[in-house]
Amino acid sequence: MKLKEVFITRTAVFFPNNPISNDEMEGFLGLVNDNESKSRRLVLRNNGIKSRYYAMTREGKSTHTNAELTSLAIKNLFLKDSNEIKQIDLLSCGTSSPDQLMPSHGVMVHGWLPESNAIEVISPSGNCCSGMHALKYNFMSIRTGESTKTISTGSERLSRVMRSEQFEIEVQKRIELEKDPYLAFEKDFLRWMLSDGAAAFLIEDKKNVHDISLRIDWIEGFSFANQVETCMYMGAEKDEKGDLKCFSDFSPIEIMEKSIFSIKQDVKLLGENIVKLGFKNLEIIFNKKGVLKLEWQPH
Repeated sequence: MKLKEVFITRTAVFFPNNPISNDEMEGFLGLVNDNESKSRRLVLRNNGIKSRYYAMTREGKSTHTNAELTSLAIKNLFLKDSNEIKQIDLLSCGTSSPDQLMPSHGVMVHGWLPESNAIEVISPSGNCCSGMHALKYNFMSIRTGESTKTISTGSERLSRVMRSEQFEIEVQKRIELEKDPYLAFEKDFLRWMLSDGAAAFLIEDKKNVHDISLRIDWIEGFSFANQVETCMYMGAEKDEKGDLKCFSDFSPIEIMEKSIFSIKQDVKLLGENIVKLGFKNLEIIFNKKGVLKLEWQPH
């Protein structure tokens, strides 16, 4: 079987509401225990991001769902001809923050697109990898001739779970027990990193005859879950051994007391491994694909 070429022929984004400056962020996310975050300025200085978008009002009222954000990015692909969406035969939507556990994120996005046809829909999940997994599914589907005109998306809506009220019960509990500072850095860190929005790619087996196309030759991914413990997680708690206890094994009271549904990142684990493991396999991939010769020497 002859494999087809694969092209990104169009891109689009959708960001909700007005951009929020760094100085405004805590006004939207709120103060935890009426205290300003001690890590906010440090994180913002290092990440270099100047503004965010939040799918909520300053009072915390939601303005868009994740699925709605994604559908609006998709609609922006077809501003010149809205009927073109009827030609799509695959929708692949990656996210780490779906609006619900069931139904899947992808079918909820499809529900916001009544002008489309009945098509194949897939919903890759995960953290930073979910959007790339969605893209690879499109790539493989077109490459093998299963599809000809597809949409791949990546989206997040995390602002609501970063609001201060998500942590208040945990704060009070920790104060009562005279434990560590009120909010672990692993939880506070991501409050100043993340925001809401969606992006969409139109991916086809033919070039865009009117504009620039980007050809995809290959996509490779690796998991290191067999070597290191979990780094970023949500809806779970990590124990002293590094194992995760899932939300369904906590009581409703424990879920609130431990802010189980906050998003956490083990920044120490990230710092120790992101370069070491990332470049180790980058060398393998590049040498395998003949892109260039790398000789990675970990320090």
